[in-house]
Formats: sequence, structure tokens, C-alpha cells
Amino acid sequence: MIKSRLVKLGWTEGLGSHVKTLRFLSSHVGQLSTEGSEPKPFDAIPGPKGIHLWPIIGSILNFKPFTKYTPETLHQYMDELHEKFGPTVRLRLGTEAVVVSEPKDVETVFQNEGKYPKRHGFEMMSIYAKRNNLQDSISQLQGEAWQSLRSPGNRRLMKVDSALHYLGPQSEVADNFVHILATQDVSPDRLQDLCFRYASESIAVVAFNGRLGLFDANPDQGSVDFLKAAETTFEMNGRALLGKSIGHRWYRNETYKQLEKSYGLVRKVALGHIAQARESLEQRIQAGQLNTEEPNLLFSLLSEKGLSEEMVANLMISLYLAGTESTAKYMQVFFYNLAKNPEKQNKVRKEILDLLGPDGRLTAEKFLKMVYLKAALKESFRLISPTSLATSRILPVDVVLGGYKIPAGTILYLNCPRASKTHFENPYEFLPERWLRREDSTKKDSALHLTVIPFGHGPRNCLGRRFAEQELHLAAIKVLQKLHIDVHRESAFEQFIYRPFATPDKPIRFKFTKID
Repeated sequence: MIKSRLVKLGWTEGLGSHVKTLRFLSSHVGQLSTEGSEPKPFDAIPGPKGIHLWPIIGSILNFKPFTKYTPETLHQYMDELHEKFGPTVRLRLGTEAVVVSEPKDVETVFQNEGKYPKRHGFEMMSIYAKRNNLQDSISQLQGEAWQSLRSPGNRRLMKVDSALHYLGPQSEVADNFVHILATQDVSPDRLQDLCFRYASESIAVVAFNGRLGLFDANPDQGSVDFLKAAETTFEMNGRALLGKSIGHRWYRNETYKQLEKSYGLVRKVALGHIAQARESLEQRIQAGQLNTEEPNLLFSLLSEKGLSEEMVANLMISLYLAGTESTAKYMQVFFYNLAKNPEKQNKVRKEILDLLGPDGRLTAEKFLKMVYLKAALKESFRLISPTSLATSRILPVDVVLGGYKIPAGTILYLNCPRASKTHFENPYEFLPERWLRREDSTKKDSALHLTVIPFGHGPRNCLGRRFAEQELHLAAIKVLQKLHIDVHRESAFEQFIYRPFATPDKPIRFKFTKID
């Protein structure tokens, strides 16, 4: 019991990527000026003291039964600490850490992250890689090893138009998704399954060069098992992240065995898809039928000198896993915000119908004109972040944050979701208009762009960001083109929690109604 609770906080790896929002006082409270004064020592940073900083014990004391919080409501616990101690808080989260919520401090962190930004990831994945003599996944790699894999990924995935090349096939996936919503009575559990199928099918078009058939009348069992294995892989990593598993560090406990089985299947299927893609690539080259002008992420990576098939698989598996889990879960968050704000939902729909009509085909040109839709998604990210904290960093140099000297090597958590409430007017209202281009109070401070960073920031931001955003945009476009979204009055949902991505504490009962 004690060990289990220990790991709940004993794991610092994934906390740099969580979220949510409650009520916050101005994050300027407690902010110390560093101009003309010596920074205060590290030990002076406010936060829980005494036994709360002890190894093991300090971590246990953060959560139930010693507080009213759990790792799934970490965002609420951090709110309480910031309200009590200010924007810079020192505490023990597995190991000693500092949490900052002031945008200027977040900016300072990113300005000093160095050539090879360092952050935590999923520890269990590193253990799996070591035990199976494999390279760590890109999310776990550090230093030059990370850079050597990230660079070719950047050249193909981070360009402004990278995702647009897949707009057509991903639109077809969205059409399949909406057809079911429009023709069937979908239960909350069924909707969650459909969201996962949509996200999986959409990112597979990119990562594996083709559809998985998850929306077919009789889906291939292998594809269904592949999706389930991907879900289980994240679920087991989440168990470790939330402290529900600790033994995996020393032996193959039940959580690790499930991870080993599920991730083993993911790797097997993914490697099969990639091998097929390589064979297709070689056949096209031999037949002189390869169109080098046609954007194709997988073909491009397989043609890259210095990238082995295993390295390509590393990139594509990471893209698929993260893209499926995070996108599937956030679809319900975005739908919820649109449903609870019907006036804004209607404005998004009007923009869509003005450009497409009720049955028009989506083109890149028309998609780029949907500015209110994109503002609505960004506002949804601000109101309910995909993760409880934005991200984490371990800096290679000493810095001053909040007036305190922070030694190099300290784990820093960036609580941007809090700043997204304290630095905006009417912070709990869903107002996409605040992101439209204009001169207003939210645009004056250059650091404010760091209050909403659902995909991280800088060289180590999310590699699949453009695809995740496009998939969320497409889901909304296709749904709102045909349907109105409501939340049923009998829905048991109360709040969003983090596992490790934002997810309803209880199923949301949505109602999808055909528009006139």
C-alpha cells in the first residue's frame, strides 16, 4: 500500500505532460523581482516543508489519504499549492522538483534548455527497451541519440503543410466516423470506442501508408487487436505513471507482463506494415513508377540514408501510439466544450457551412480559411488542457525563476494550465474570439503565447502536433457539417481528470442531432 502510494508520486516521468484548470488567483502573487537584487537560495523556495520533503514519505503525503487528491487530480492539488505559496513551488514528486506557473519563468526555462532538451518520459518503456535490447523510443531518448532520430522526423513532420498532404484520406476517415454518429444511437462507451477507431485509422494513414479497416462492416480482427494493444500499452504506462505499479522496475510484474504482450504486438504489426511499405517502395523504384513529387512520409523515411528500418519503426510507432491515445481522448473534450457553448458551436458551424455547404468537399484552400474553428480548438486547449501540467525540463545550467536560484539538474514542471486561467479575462468562459487576430490584452506580453502549449514548445515539442490538430479539426468539421452536439441532461459526467491525458471521470452522454 505504502509503496503503491509512493510511486503515485514516486514517478516524475510523465507529470511534465498533464492538465486541467480550476480557480486561480493572479499568478503574479508572490512573484519576486530579480532586478537589482540577489536571487534567493533554493532552500527558500516556498512549498510543503519538513517531512513533506523527505524521500519516499514526502511523495506519499501529497495524495489520499493524506490529502483529498489523487494523481488523477494532480492539477487541482497544484492549484491549491500555487494559491497558498505563489507561482514558484518546491515539493517532492518522487524526487525533489520545482513547479512554476508564471509565463516569464516558463519562457526562461525554454530559453535555457540547451541544444538537447531533456525531459521525463514513460519509465516502463525504457525498461522494456533495455530488457529486449532495443533502442529507446524517441520520447525516452536524450542527447545526441535523440537528436539523430528527431532531425529527420522534423524535416518531414514539422513543416507547415506536412499534415495537409494527408487531408484527403483523413477526411474519408472522418466521413466514416460521422456516418455512424448520424445513423446509429451511440452509447457513451460506443462513442469512446469510435473516437479511438477514428484516431487510430487517421494516424495509420500517415504512419503506415494505409487504412486499418476499423470502420469496415466486419473489421479485420488483426486491426482490432492492434488497436486494443495500443490502448493497453498506454494503459499500462499510465498505471506506472500514476504509481499503481512499482515492481516492474525490478521484475516482470503483472503490469509489465501486459505491457510486454501488448507492445510486443504493436511492434510486430507495425514492423509488418513498414516491411510492406519498403517492398512497395522498391517495386516502384524498379518499375520506374516512383513519383518523387508525391509527399509520402513513410517512403521518405525509408529512403533516408542513415535510418535503419528499426529507427523508422521507432518514429512511426511513437507517432501512432501518442496520436491515437491523446487525440481519441481529447475529441470528447472538444465536443463537450462545443456542446456546452451552443452559440460558439453555431459560429463554428456557420463558418464550415459558408465554406463547404452541407455536402461540399473539403480542400486545403478551404480548410486554411477556417480561422474560427482553429480558434475554438485553441480555446478548448486553454480551458481544458490535454495534460495536467504542460511539460517538464531538466536544465543543463543554473537559472533564476521567481526570484530563486535553481541549480542545474533540477526537475522543473511547467504549470501552464494554471497561467491560462490567471492571465486572461473571463478565464472560465469559452471564448474563441480571444485567439482571433486583433490587438487585445492577451497579446501584449510576449510570454503569454506560452500559456497554452498542449504539444509542448521548442525543439522537443510533440512530433505529431500538426497531425493531431488536423484530426481534431476534421472531426469537428465533419460532425458540425451534419450534426448538432448536445450533452444529455442525464449524463453522469462531473469533471475531467488525467490518465494521463484529459478524460471524463464518468462517461459523457452526448446527443447528436441532424441539423435542418
